Amino acid sequence: MKPISRRTMLKGMGATIALPWLEAMAVAGSNAVDAPGVGSVLAGLAPKRLAFMYIPNGVIGSKWFPTETGTEFDLPESLQPLAEFRDDIAIVSGLDRTYLTGEPHSQAGSCWLTSAQPNERMDGVTAIDTTLDQIIARKAGRSTAFSSLELSCNSFIDNMEPKIFDAISWYGPGNDAKSQNDPRKVFKRLFGKSVQVKRSVLDTVLLDAKQLQRSLGVNDRKKLDEYLSSIRSIENRLNKQDDSKGRIGPLDFTIPDQVPTNRGEYIRMMGDLMVLAFQTDQTRIASLMVGPERWETPQLYDGVFEKPVNHHVMTHDTSRDEDVAKIDRFHVAQYAYLVDRLKHIQEGDGSLLDNCSFVLGSGLGNGARHSYEQLPIVIAGSGGASFETGRHLGAPKGTRLANLWLSMASLMGVELDRFADSTEKLNGFLKA
Repeated sequence: MKPISRRTMLKGMGATIALPWLEAMAVAGSNAVDAPGVGSVLAGLAPKRLAFMYIPNGVIGSKWFPTETGTEFDLPESLQPLAEFRDDIAIVSGLDRTYLTGEPHSQAGSCWLTSAQPNERMDGVTAIDTTLDQIIARKAGRSTAFSSLELSCNSFIDNMEPKIFDAISWYGPGNDAKSQNDPRKVFKRLFGKSVQVKRSVLDTVLLDAKQLQRSLGVNDRKKLDEYLSSIRSIENRLNKQDDSKGRIGPLDFTIPDQVPTNRGEYIRMMGDLMVLAFQTDQTRIASLMVGPERWETPQLYDGVFEKPVNHHVMTHDTSRDEDVAKIDRFHVAQYAYLVDRLKHIQEGDGSLLDNCSFVLGSGLGNGARHSYEQLPIVIAGSGGASFETGRHLGAPKGTRLANLWLSMASLMGVELDRFADSTEKLNGFLKA
């Protein structure tokens, strides 16, 4: 096996593709000159990644939180899609966030990852400041091509609602991180701006890939094949979306341009792009917003309802709790798909999931009551063995969500004295 540098790229006309972690890179690391963002991988130790997947409007808690804490717990109905990954997740309950007076939904997503103090206001609206992901990205992001990646699954434009309902990542007051909702644009950002998706990015680097494979061992050749196949799969899916235009019959809502019309496919596709960015170490910090808070645009949850429904309005009708729980489970199923993708990508002696902390949650506990108590949190991966999975950690009532965020910053190598209204790192979360 011939050693290769972690900086090796596949190059072709108008495209450059970063490589996933390969065993040949660990061999090269023993004598290689360190480069920013490469050292830990070259040494055979993969970097840690942190991702946040946000679902709007809260959840039905009775179908989300296990009744037992510790390692002996049963997955409730809404979390059943994670049954296969029970040992790979940590469920956290008992976390609250301070609520300011004003419109409750405007604070749910925009303040979920905020570092603003609870009594701070911006323009009399809500508390917005630099979010946790961006604070961590200032350090972890210096080592990668993109300091962070912000993705959204909201392709609709609704001028009735301001940006504050549709952003969870903020550089600072009034300056959101401009999440991207078009998978084609994200694909081009990751694999070359001049590449047209209709002309396969893989075809442009095929010769370089074949030459590289000749120098790789059996395991690395298999891993490279799997990686390139995943890129090809996304290309094909993007092209199928284009090809399907004009053949779709009339629906009860506007079909967004250049994004999947199938809700689950849209979320999975954006998630797959995040996984590829992690796999190639192009970024170590990412966020994926499944949908905006409070917006009234009906959406079709494929396989759940026969026609588009309004998630926000539904949460305020307690007689429809069962239907809301179905949407909760739908979102968890998309998250489980991405957990599975991360788990089946080998990295070093483990998987990409092992080196991730992949957080699923919402800024509201209960949408009907606009409750900021008992916020739903699930974390997949162990952050490079930084915390225990396969358990339900029940925090004492009134524990600040910011205590968890303070802990997450620490496991990513960013030590803060305090984060927002935190009182301490979340007790019992991080390994000693």
